[in-house]
Amino acid sequence: MSGIKYNKSKTYLLPLMSELLDLEIKFMPHLINTYMHDENHDYQDCLFILHDFNFKNPEFTAYEHKLTNNPLFVKHIDLDNKVVYIFKFPEEYIKEYNYLFNSQYSKFGEDAKKLILDFWGTVYSGNQLGIPFLQKVRQILYKSNKLKEKIEKDLSTVKHKVILDDDQELGEYVDRENETFKINEFVKSKDKEIK
Repeated sequence: MSGIKYNKSKTYLLPLMSELLDLEIKFMPHLINTYMHDENHDYQDCLFILHDFNFKNPEFTAYEHKLTNNPLFVKHIDLDNKVVYIFKFPEEYIKEYNYLFNSQYSKFGEDAKKLILDFWGTVYSGNQLGIPFLQKVRQILYKSNKLKEKIEKDLSTVKHKVILDDDQELGEYVDRENETFKINEFVKSKDKEIK
């Protein structure tokens, strides 16, 4: 598979699963990425969680058992040393799922915003490198004037000053291509290895 681009669903949707899915922080380094869609359109309103399975840890087997016994669990697909877990997205946050799909970060409900910030605050607890990431996520969710001014300054030139509308979202456009799990690429790369 070509280089993985980290996407927005990992940042903004994965934390919303954390209330109903027991995501263990110690296994986060093995969580490669998440996706909102599959290229074959087999699963609607789901979150695909791609995990590295290329390590020997008996605790991960117990963790996987918890994941697959969750009521939101749909199925898993083994891909050599990786596995993708497919979960139905929680109904209570389906609005946020659709807002993200349309790059409307600031429309997330207050409870969702808090859950996202709390989740990543826990993941990065004690890690100073996580502070800029957390600040940026907060600024995007709450449409911070400071971030708006920075974006305007970065986009402006001497000859052209950029002014964003007050209702403009401050997060990047959600690239649907990056949010689509491409199982066929995994299958093709596996076929090449066999030949």
